[in-house]
Amino acid sequence: MSFVRGRFCSALQRSLLVVFAVATLCCTIAPSLRAASSHTRVTLVADVSTLAPGAPATIGVQLSTDPGWHTYWVNPGESGLATTVHWTLPPGAGMSDLQWPLPLKTMEDGEVLTYGYSGETMLLATLRLPASMADGNSVTIRADVSWLECERTCVPGSAVVSLTLPVGAQSHPSADAPRIARVRNTLPVPSGAQHDIAIAITTAADSVTMHIVPLPGVRVVLDGGNAPDFFPATDVTSVNGRTRTAVAAGGADVFIPLGSPRGNGTELRGVVVYTTAGGERKGVEITHPLSTALSPLDRQFETGKGTGSDVPLIVYIGLAIVGGLLLNIMPCVLPVIALKIFGLVKMAGDEPRRVRRLGWMFSLGILASFLTLAAVVALLKVAGQQVGWGFQFQEPLFVIAMSAVVFAFGLSLFGVFEIRLPGAAVAGVSAVISREGQRGGKGYAASFAEGVFATILATPCTAPFLGSALGFAFAQPAGIILLIFACVAAGMALPYLLLTARPAWQRFLPRPGAWMETAKQFMGFLMMATLLWLLYVLGKQLGMEAVIWTGAFLLAVGLACWLVGRFATLTASRAVVWTTWVVAALIACGGYYLFIEGVLDVRAAIAGTPAAGVSGAADNGIAWEPFSLTALEKHLDAGSPVFVDFTAEWCLTCKVNEKTILANDGVRERLRTSGITAMRADWTNRNPDITKLLAKFGRSGVPLYVLFPRDHPDAPIVLPEVLTTSLFLEALDRAVPAR
Repeated sequence: MSFVRGRFCSALQRSLLVVFAVATLCCTIAPSLRAASSHTRVTLVADVSTLAPGAPATIGVQLSTDPGWHTYWVNPGESGLATTVHWTLPPGAGMSDLQWPLPLKTMEDGEVLTYGYSGETMLLATLRLPASMADGNSVTIRADVSWLECERTCVPGSAVVSLTLPVGAQSHPSADAPRIARVRNTLPVPSGAQHDIAIAITTAADSVTMHIVPLPGVRVVLDGGNAPDFFPATDVTSVNGRTRTAVAAGGADVFIPLGSPRGNGTELRGVVVYTTAGGERKGVEITHPLSTALSPLDRQFETGKGTGSDVPLIVYIGLAIVGGLLLNIMPCVLPVIALKIFGLVKMAGDEPRRVRRLGWMFSLGILASFLTLAAVVALLKVAGQQVGWGFQFQEPLFVIAMSAVVFAFGLSLFGVFEIRLPGAAVAGVSAVISREGQRGGKGYAASFAEGVFATILATPCTAPFLGSALGFAFAQPAGIILLIFACVAAGMALPYLLLTARPAWQRFLPRPGAWMETAKQFMGFLMMATLLWLLYVLGKQLGMEAVIWTGAFLLAVGLACWLVGRFATLTASRAVVWTTWVVAALIACGGYYLFIEGVLDVRAAIAGTPAAGVSGAADNGIAWEPFSLTALEKHLDAGSPVFVDFTAEWCLTCKVNEKTILANDGVRERLRTSGITAMRADWTNRNPDITKLLAKFGRSGVPLYVLFPRDHPDAPIVLPEVLTTSLFLEALDRAVPAR
């Protein structure tokens, strides 16, 4: 027995090591991808063949991309990463900042606006050697270049290039000098330099207008595809703040709707690009002062909690473990946890060793899922994306896929089918509670699958203590993200590890009996309730038509499950079993392509999804004002009290609080009489402004409830994820004290 136990423990240890190794590999895959990239080639050139001490020389970093691929400007736009260059120079030498040629605007998949380059481009910088450098030497300039190259997919890339040049008393032009001169002519000129246009700028509360008039004797294209336009050098525009050009008064007006200025929040910097009648594209650098009022993203909030830099890592590890433990009682996870408890009841009379192994497999499923999620988060951060806890539920295709999985699980609990493929992928939930499932290897696969499923359903919820830990993790390097997510997994798996490690404790659970079949079918209804919630989320994202056609797809999934349960039985021949599975898979896939891809045209629907975060309808008797950073900034500058509810339709904790605490008559009356402006920041779909504001409060997901007190906007009151009426009313009294 000890020999078997030893072999099992060794195998389990090896499995855990493999999971950690794979997750770590995922987080370190970006450098490997860079090294293997072949869509962009980098070379280093100079406009001189001999460097002179003390004299300037222009160094060019040339990037050549394959057809259809592009790299990004200093401000990549709504997605992407700017190209970076780190120089290694001789002692005493200096290098200027990069000089960027005029970019192009690209509308990528999903209506994402970016600024960048395709084909060949060259970034310039000025090198100056120290005057004391002796003639006759040679110097090597090395550039470590990193970029993000995109077509339909994006791949990080990097290269180390170098250039060795002799040092002489005088510099001499190189063969690359004419090419560098042509690139220099495409650089934008400073606003004070001579150029072909006059620019008058007017500033409003939420926009900037640039009136562009050609100088006498100069002809400039004023409309069409080559009309004057503005490229912001910093991220000053909101998601919907895209420029618009109109011909006006002998020139053209470029309208720039402002979100909230980033950086120091006091100036607008960028390039006005125009095209002459001869087809020459030119640019003028613009720096224009804006309002000195701080946006919500620029304010330093005093929330009474330490920042991520002054709180020890061990504190966040503890918060992650406790938060993971509390995930087990959150409404998102309860259906699967109920199934697991049900499985423990069934296993109460089984062999203690097998009980322990099933508990380990369930925990391993949780751990593997959290580490995989951490790896995905790390890779998305490398690609320049902003993500938060539960980000996958912002993708309608993920919601559709989860609806199909939950529906199939529910049918399994009703007894429509049971997966009985020997050694096949993942056993059905019903196999876990069957005697066959306990005696065969499928019980282990099912326990692992339950751990994975519980983790997926846990991600829309933020348990107490978990928000702070995850908010800290999402701002850290890949290694810390892995560590925090692993601690959340350990906390979530802890109760099952304890119960299975000490089988004697299972005597406190109910005794197995005939009631379990009824309980199993009842839990099928819990799964169907989860399905209704997912369809509700989908309807909020894509509309009622999406719910109808997803229902048609689920009908195909149900037919496929029924075929498996009816014909792929234990007594059927191998040929019948595999034929049934092939037919069932074809029906499910055909339903997807017919109803989701075909009729619904889900990808076009996703591309046309409006940005979430704006909700102005009255709800629960509360008049919600549309959320935007500009509107929030206006209220904070005026010293008005504001309540911001960060929520999402897929967040069950949010919904519970909305239907209980925020629907309370006392709360509604207090909000109405106190003059507090209520704003709902809806994060159902992606919204970068909401993501950044969540990070400002050290959070990575919803719910989050913030009260900005009257006359003290920089000292907001941050409420816990799980609200109570008394706690909320007390916070309202602090935000708006009686006068």
